[in-house]
Amino acid sequence: MNEIFIKENLSTKSLLFISDDSSFVEDIKKSLDNISVTFFENNKFYLLNSIINSFDVIVFDNRNNNLKKFLEVYQLTKSYRFDTPIILIENEIDENISLYKTLNIYTVLEKDVKKEFLFKIIIICLNFLNSNKKIQFENGYHFDINSEELFHGKKIVKLTKMEKKLIKLLSLNPNSLVSYEDIASEVWKGKVFSIYSLRNVINHIREKTDETFIRNFSNRGYILNTI
Repeated sequence: MNEIFIKENLSTKSLLFISDDSSFVEDIKKSLDNISVTFFENNKFYLLNSIINSFDVIVFDNRNNNLKKFLEVYQLTKSYRFDTPIILIENEIDENISLYKTLNIYTVLEKDVKKEFLFKIIIICLNFLNSNKKIQFENGYHFDINSEELFHGKKIVKLTKMEKKLIKLLSLNPNSLVSYEDIASEVWKGKVFSIYSLRNVINHIREKTDETFIRNFSNRGYILNTI
């Protein structure tokens, strides 16, 4: 089984902690031992460009007022979508909340917030995401993980059970190759599998969406790209 396959529980959740205070990160890693924690100093945001969309939640320590710089960096690139929840640590709440709305701020905490309280907020945020997870795709499509429904705008795209299972698997591994072996194991689950039957399901999905909705990768598997 490929390592890219994602189980639906908090043990696979990932947290990005952006701060100039490295002492924070060790306590966070110890207290959130079931969550992958990445620490990053906040003066080189552009270095995060290729990986920032892979995180479920961002904790942003804005005590040095670098939030606007962060926004400026990522407004220059199409690779970052502003829908990753940010838990913001602030000196004081900015009266101009438009910045918070643009960056999808989940909550704002005071600069002297106790670490134990911060940990609880992180867990609450991750649990909320786990129960309200929607994966956004190109051309107005999104997949609701919990209801297992594909939407085009507000309209449900009618899918068979097999099509839903396949899209769910690909959605849980966005922008990553999911191999034929993983698809056979997780979607077909003991039923007779063949490349022909898989391609048939893919073609039916494309007929209901568009030709580029699911992409083939060098005859090894399939990829669903998020926006």
